[in-house]
Amino acid sequence: MGNCGCSCKCCCLPCSQEEQKNQKLRRVTSVVDFHCRTLKDLKLNKGDILEVIEETQHWLYVRKRTAKGNKQNEFMEEKGYVPKDFVKPVDSLEAKPWYFENINKRIEAKRCLLRPENNKGAFLVWRSSENNYFYLSVKNEPYVRHYKIREGEAGKQFYLVSQKTFQTLAELVGHYSKHLDGLCTRLNVPCVMLDRPSLPSLSYDAEWEVDRSSLAKVEKLGSGEFAEVWHGVWNNNIDVAIKEFRVISPEIQTEIKIMKEFQHERLLKLYGVCTVSEPFCLITELMRNGSLKKYLISHRERKDIAFSLMIDFAVQVTEGMAYLESKNIVHRDLRADNILLTDMQFCKIADFGLAEFTLPGDRESSSAVKVPIKWMAPEIFDDKVYTSKCDVWSFGILLTEIITYGKDPYPDQDKMTCIQAVKRGYRMEQPPECPPTLYDIMLLCWRTNPEERPGFTALQEKLMALISEPVSELEQDFVDVEIN
Repeated sequence: MGNCGCSCKCCCLPCSQEEQKNQKLRRVTSVVDFHCRTLKDLKLNKGDILEVIEETQHWLYVRKRTAKGNKQNEFMEEKGYVPKDFVKPVDSLEAKPWYFENINKRIEAKRCLLRPENNKGAFLVWRSSENNYFYLSVKNEPYVRHYKIREGEAGKQFYLVSQKTFQTLAELVGHYSKHLDGLCTRLNVPCVMLDRPSLPSLSYDAEWEVDRSSLAKVEKLGSGEFAEVWHGVWNNNIDVAIKEFRVISPEIQTEIKIMKEFQHERLLKLYGVCTVSEPFCLITELMRNGSLKKYLISHRERKDIAFSLMIDFAVQVTEGMAYLESKNIVHRDLRADNILLTDMQFCKIADFGLAEFTLPGDRESSSAVKVPIKWMAPEIFDDKVYTSKCDVWSFGILLTEIITYGKDPYPDQDKMTCIQAVKRGYRMEQPPECPPTLYDIMLLCWRTNPEERPGFTALQEKLMALISEPVSELEQDFVDVEIN
């Protein structure tokens, strides 16, 4: 410790004026690795301690000091830009590897812990958005147990199963890592987190327009009527997805505008565009797990996706769609093929090529929209305006895709027969695997009068209620321990 009394590890000698000035800088630690994209970036290894010099909306300009060899009082100093979401305040709860700040529901904790990379005793701590309590979730094959953490006065003490109290959550985790004390199993290692925070942009000084020569195609991921999607690499060091358009159309500019202006954790992140010359391209984050449709089909034979996890997918989609709804944006192509999955199976809504802004009084015809017929609301067949309630209809169809492991809707009908039947009032029958409570939600989405269909926020609440209902003793995975 230096003579100034500071606690930083670098102070081994009396602090100079410059060092005292440095101590006033906010200190953060990197929670993931970060490889330099440009000369202005700073390479990070998980756990690096940094001092924040400047801050923008999405980036930090930081200093990293590392000892030269074994010399404790000689340092090498590096400066550069790092993404703000890649670091957390030193010694903060958010910096702990077992605290998942982006999880706020037990179904999300369950989905993360049940990944095959986790063994018995894998755990995480999260905070509920419903009651603001902390929870400890633990994998205990083949279930996940959730323990409510009780807080003492002003959050100064924490309680769990035993009568022991702890001053911090870190002390609580440390104790149950060594002692069972009523838990289903001793805490082992933190839950794996395969997802990295999305980059705010390709680099600090990257512009939307990307030099085409900086992109390299690696593998074709898919193709449609108007575009191909490739796994690509930008600047030789960052994996991206490249959506390359075969033809130029007004829809391309709409897609770019929406993805630039509106960002949400449930929407695919746009990194850049190539629009100076043809073919036009969109550069986005890469979703290696592919689409929800592909994922569902891969599990169709085994039928091993729990109902609660299926509903979790649906809830995540409503989160993103509720955001779009609040911004007066209609997606117009909502289906399982256009929902992409992160490594941890979080959903991201993609393919905004048909999306549009809808404002009160906007009566633009949607007759030319090339949306898959079997996902379209009946009013579109009568050349009515496309609204968010048309997306709600499509969401009802998406629910059938989820519950049937990716089967196409109206499997026994061709397109024209489907159109005629739907206009007459026909609705798909309840799938064999579908509980009546979920089918009731589908029927709400398929009401003939668009105004009678619920919005996406209401749908989210209805879906959450399905997995909040009491479960059987065999399926019980929630432990709520009251401490007097």
